[in-house]
Amino acid sequence: MNSSGGGTGGGGGGGNAVCSTPAVTINHTTSGQNTNPNQLVFLSKSTYPQAVCNDGTQGAYVLRAGQGSGVNRWVISLEGGSDCYDDASCSSRAASSGDLISTAPIAGNPSLAPGMGGLLSQEASTNPDFYDANEVQIVYCSSDDWSGAKSGAGAFNANDDTTWNFQGRAILDAAIADLKANHGLNGATEVMFTGQSAGGLGVYVNTNYVAKLVPSSARFVAYSDAAFYNEVNVFNASVAPPYDDPSQPPAQDSTKGVGIVLWNGTGDPVCAAAATTNAEQLGCYNSQQLLAAGGTITLPMMVSEAQQDQAQLGSNGIPAFNGNFTTQEQAYIQYFAAQMRTGLATTNSNVSIFSPDVLVHVEATDPTLFTQPQTFPGGELTLQQVVGAWYKAPCTVQRDIAN
Repeated sequence: MNSSGGGTGGGGGGGNAVCSTPAVTINHTTSGQNTNPNQLVFLSKSTYPQAVCNDGTQGAYVLRAGQGSGVNRWVISLEGGSDCYDDASCSSRAASSGDLISTAPIAGNPSLAPGMGGLLSQEASTNPDFYDANEVQIVYCSSDDWSGAKSGAGAFNANDDTTWNFQGRAILDAAIADLKANHGLNGATEVMFTGQSAGGLGVYVNTNYVAKLVPSSARFVAYSDAAFYNEVNVFNASVAPPYDDPSQPPAQDSTKGVGIVLWNGTGDPVCAAAATTNAEQLGCYNSQQLLAAGGTITLPMMVSEAQQDQAQLGSNGIPAFNGNFTTQEQAYIQYFAAQMRTGLATTNSNVSIFSPDVLVHVEATDPTLFTQPQTFPGGELTLQQVVGAWYKAPCTVQRDIAN
């Protein structure tokens, strides 16, 4: 069942596969709220020895079990949180964001575990389609965009990246195995694989992989939020308008190329199997390449991406979180948004899109942004509405792109 056209679970070798994912009707036998509690689950080191964070602590996930008619429907989400790619950036990450390299903070205080908002909410008013489904948020503590496969050498030292573990894919693998063994994922009839920011990139690089891990009879779809790569050079107010500096390529080209060596990382497995150079391997992280008409992700996918993505703009030299922009910065942001629209338009015919022209980053798990109306040529829509409609009929592709 987890297929699209000629490719089974893992997708095809490229091209535009005919979408064959059946439509579903979502019925609810409970109303108002899923009353099951959130559970913080740590992955056993004895069972899953590779599934560890950067500092060697256990990987973990948050689970809220489904209820009523939602017991066989699953939403499996990858938490976001950027990455690090060399000794300096990893040391800085350890000093400023200890919760992104270790589960020790949430082991000591479970209230610090990732929140379950928006698409992961247990409230029917916020999340009318999935509130009663099994909802999972896998904790991000590997700093490798869910793609690494490297064990650290010796005792962990925050200031020595050779001692860091980069085991994002092992954590994902173990979480799914644990959910199958202990929490009923083996009985799933529907699975949506999703993630936000770095977790959204994790969806791009792992969709074909996860499609083969979930039960083969399950209806499988994927949804990435806030991770569509915009190939725009870094901002420089000293160059000619639109102020993108051709001597400074975007961060994914400059830093991620270094990072995948540090992490022993691999991108989308279908793409990576044919990659023979580091540059080709880097392309296996590029959502535009993976979702192109000749790309290697052909399964039904939903993409939500703000055209003025704050995180990408920040990486490109725009202080996007302060909202006060110079004339040059404003021109660059408009150019950036236009290029985002162009990139989204190149995706294959199985990709549905929600792309408002707004200055935000993650929308899917933000309780406000998930339900906030956005303006499109055809009128106002919320991400909540669009994701629900897409999920029920993913072969009816809808591209909501503001302009």
